[in-house]
Formats: sequence, C-alpha cells, structure tokens
Amino acid sequence: MKRVLQTTLLAYSLLALLYPQAHTFPSLLAVSIARGVASSFLWLTSWAYIFSYSEKAAKGIETSFFSDMNDLASATSPIVGGFLTIYSFFLPFYVLSATSFSAFALVTMFLRESPKAETLSTKLQLKEISRFVRERRFLKTILLIVIFYALINVYYSFLSVFLNDEGISIPSIGIILTVALVPAVALEVPMGHLVDTRGIRRTLSVAALLTTVSAVLIPLSTDFLYTLVVVTAFTISYTMIFIALYSRMSDIMRGEKVAMTGAIATFKDLGYTLGPLLAGFSINYIGMAHTFLVVGLGFIIILPIAWTLHD
Repeated sequence: MKRVLQTTLLAYSLLALLYPQAHTFPSLLAVSIARGVASSFLWLTSWAYIFSYSEKAAKGIETSFFSDMNDLASATSPIVGGFLTIYSFFLPFYVLSATSFSAFALVTMFLRESPKAETLSTKLQLKEISRFVRERRFLKTILLIVIFYALINVYYSFLSVFLNDEGISIPSIGIILTVALVPAVALEVPMGHLVDTRGIRRTLSVAALLTTVSAVLIPLSTDFLYTLVVVTAFTISYTMIFIALYSRMSDIMRGEKVAMTGAIATFKDLGYTLGPLLAGFSINYIGMAHTFLVVGLGFIIILPIAWTLHD
C-alpha cells in the first residue's frame, strides 16, 4: 500500500504541472483521464490502509477522522483556489503539484505498514472475493453502497445546476455548499463515536430518516436562507450515512482488506454511474424539482435494510 501511495502521489504532482500546458481538448482529456486513474488508486489505497490498521473497537472514530480530513480539504480548497487565481489562473495547479509532492515525502518518511507483502495470485483473490459475495452481511453492505452512492451523486451532479436555474447566483451557491460542509466536518468524529457506542444499525437508521426528510425539503423553496439551512441539514445527515457505511465495511472485512476495498470501490463506482444517468432521463421527462423529490424519497430505502443489520 505504501508503494502504491508513493507512486500515486508522485503522479499527481507531475500531472498537476501538465494541466497549464493542456491547451487543446484532446490533451486536456488525456491529462484528466490520467488524473482520474491516479485518483482511483489514491482513494482505494488510502481506505485500504485505514481499514487494515483501524482498531475494531474504535473503527467509527478512526474512519470518521480520516473522512473528516478529506472533507476539511473539500471545504477549504474552493476558497483557497479562488484566492490563488487572483494572482494567476494556473497557480492552483502549481500549488497542487507542491502539496502532492509534500504528501509523497510524508508517506515516504512516516507511513508504516506490515512488512508482509500480498502474495495471493489473482485467481485466489477472486476466489476470496466470491466467497465474500455469497455472505448475506456483505451483500447487504454492497446493496447499501450502491443505493447510497447512486442517490447522493444525483445531488453532487445536479444540485448546483438546480439552484442556479432557480435564480440563486453562482457565488451564493458557492457559499451554500461551503457553509453546508463545515458542520459536517466538525461532527464527523462525534458521528464515529456514535457508531462505536450506539451501533451501526441505529445510527444508519436515524441518518437515513433525517437524510430523506432534508432531501425532500430541498426543492420546496428557492429562498437563500432556507436553502442554506436545508442543504446544511442534508449534508450532515448523509455524512452520517457515509460514516456508518464505512464503519460497517471495516467491521465485516477480515484479512482480505485490500482486495475487498477494491471490490467495494467497484460497486461504489457503479452507484456513482447509475445515479446521474437515471436522473438525467428523469429530469428530461418530469423536470429537475420533481426528480429531486423522487430521489430524496429514495433514501428511505436504506431504512429497512439498516434494520436488518447486526452490530
């Protein structure tokens, strides 16, 4: 895992320098595809490391802290990037290159992992994955992952477009999305503690109910303050689902954490792909507001599945 992280971060550092040189669509597409591949490896390996070394009794806190750091960067990077572009449009790319190389150096110096390398052949790894797939607890987790990411990526893809179509300015949308993420970042570690103390089933059930209610409320008004409050509530609620799901993943994995993280990433990306695709057809026929209502109600599907889980 350490070697993959080193390679990926070094690739990130180099790819960031290529963006200012990509003056044509084909060159920009090529750099973006390469960055997408690097991003997949970075996501997969980072979570595999967390799953491999997190303590079972503190899985909620440890996974939520890692997620917290991701979301903190997501909340601050648009603001930082915006200020950097005042000096130069390409400056954020150079800063990305420098920070990626710094991360590479930190991983090289400080990251520790078991010296035992993975020696299973691809055939044996697929056999282990197929054994997992036949287990009901794993299938329930996979189903939850596909549903959650399919639904949430509709909001990632279309919420900004919807708000802008409803008359909210782009700077105001930026404020809404940034402010909405701040409480979620602050609450992720307490959410992880809640998972550890109250259990995944209860936490996930409450989170699914709150997410459904807040998601349905989003398209009912275009007032700035109303939207800010509701989107903030929605962000906090779906973040709680995220923490519960990733704690669940850490809990059901055994020795095959790296291979299983890759398998789970496949289903995550399946949901990511299906959500916007189906929503695009829905928006074409019933409009964006009604699509958000339908998708918001879809979160309630998580509730009955959550109640069948065992902590």
